Amino acid sequence: MKKQIKFLGALIIMSTLFVVSCFQEPDGIGYLSDDIYLKGADTIYVSIGGKGNTDYAWTDNSSEPLNFAIENIRDASNNRSAQFFEKYIYRTWIKPYDFLTDKTEEQVMAKLEDREVEPVMINPVNGQLLYTEVTSNLSGPGDVYHVDVRVTNSKGSKLYPDYAILKLTSDARAFTVNEVINGISVVRGGANNFVLYDQINTSQPDFITRRNNIYADNGVEFVRIHKVSDEPNIGIRVIFKLLDSKGALFNPAEYATYAAGTYSYIDHSINRQNTSEGMIVEFPTTPWPTNVNFMSYLRGPTATDFHSFDIDKLYEDFLAGKVPSLIAPANWPENNWADASAWFVRIRSIITFYESGTWEVSCQIPYTAIDGNFTY
Repeated sequence: MKKQIKFLGALIIMSTLFVVSCFQEPDGIGYLSDDIYLKGADTIYVSIGGKGNTDYAWTDNSSEPLNFAIENIRDASNNRSAQFFEKYIYRTWIKPYDFLTDKTEEQVMAKLEDREVEPVMINPVNGQLLYTEVTSNLSGPGDVYHVDVRVTNSKGSKLYPDYAILKLTSDARAFTVNEVINGISVVRGGANNFVLYDQINTSQPDFITRRNNIYADNGVEFVRIHKVSDEPNIGIRVIFKLLDSKGALFNPAEYATYAAGTYSYIDHSINRQNTSEGMIVEFPTTPWPTNVNFMSYLRGPTATDFHSFDIDKLYEDFLAGKVPSLIAPANWPENNWADASAWFVRIRSIITFYESGTWEVSCQIPYTAIDGNFTY
């Protein structure tokens, strides 16, 4: 009997497994060790809503091929835990995604497939355990479970109780932030000069504190990220907002990728819409972006005068050491950029969403007021 079992591709969460194995009824020939076990940690911490995989099995020279199968997952009372054997729809890649060519929903969906999977699975060839985001359907963070696995080869079949011990945790994040930089660039002599450059990243000593503020959505930082809806239940919808210092929305129709040679969330999404809420983009699966280390360069509208940008106040705070900038004091022009031809906002960021639904990402730009009336 021939079985082909495909697991989730590396474009999403782990190395692609295309394994084809042939098994026959055991004929008693060969060797099946009593000492097969799962290598690695004694306890596997499974984040509810997260994804991951374990090490492989130690087979102790047992005759190959081997067939691994989960026979039972028991709770602390030694009862079978039915929640691990429910199946849920999971969307997985079957072909590599290319953001440069896959620009429509039809093109992206042609490379995806919906499958019914259990929260915890086993690779039948090497005994590796895998879990995906459908673990969000599990309950009982802190609970411990015992995994019993049956292994079969030409010699016969044996049950290995406590092949693995699982402990559910609630530490999976719906999204991660590895960088956000709030920048205002003044264009002078054809060059971009970042007079404001507020960095939330690992180069700054307060990175952990500021990132935790974002996770808490406590309104302390210039960037806020929060979920507004559980729809879509598979895939993601993100509303991006660039706001002035008073919360007014810069025109979403003018949001763009920063420059040639850079890319933004616009390039890694589909179905862009410019609305009164903000710029909306969509993607039919998570994680999004598919490259979890993707750095986005998103640019706001370009203005050719300082009507809505208080450059004088920024300069005053710059001299007082209150403004993070890429311009050295000695290089700040005496005319305070009076000969500048334009200015614009640029947000550089590394944000990855792991949980489906509708999300809002807003960045507030200091020293700006779309109506030209500044209040401090």
